[in-house]
Amino acid sequence: MSRHHANAQWSGSVPTGSGTMRLGKAGPTIGYNLTARVEEEKGTNPEQMLGAALAGCFSMSLANMIEESGADMSAVSVATDAVVHLERKDDGFWITRVDLATSVTAPGIDQEQLEQWAQRAKASCPVSKLYSSADISLTTSFL
Repeated sequence: MSRHHANAQWSGSVPTGSGTMRLGKAGPTIGYNLTARVEEEKGTNPEQMLGAALAGCFSMSLANMIEESGADMSAVSVATDAVVHLERKDDGFWITRVDLATSVTAPGIDQEQLEQWAQRAKASCPVSKLYSSADISLTTSFL
């Protein structure tokens, strides 16, 4: 079992304060604040980090499936965007949906095969499993 570390700190009141999130024990530190979260202002928020985690996990999983098919990986690229939907409900805020859009360069792979692998990658990547309470949509295309 592998273990991965992250750290977050917050200072001040929620409306005017700010915090930092550190990825890994010695990784980059990223600032975050409330306005980036609820008003989509410049900055970072936890939902963006969650979207990046899902996009990264999904992309790696899909690339692995393409590689297992025998594709020349020097010609393969997978780019995935994630849009995380934060919604207020009666019992607080929930991440209700994540929209993934992936674009792939993979010579020799057809659309049908790409769709099958993408659906498998979405279902099998560990971050997707963690987010199972949210609806995860997926669109695929070739670059």
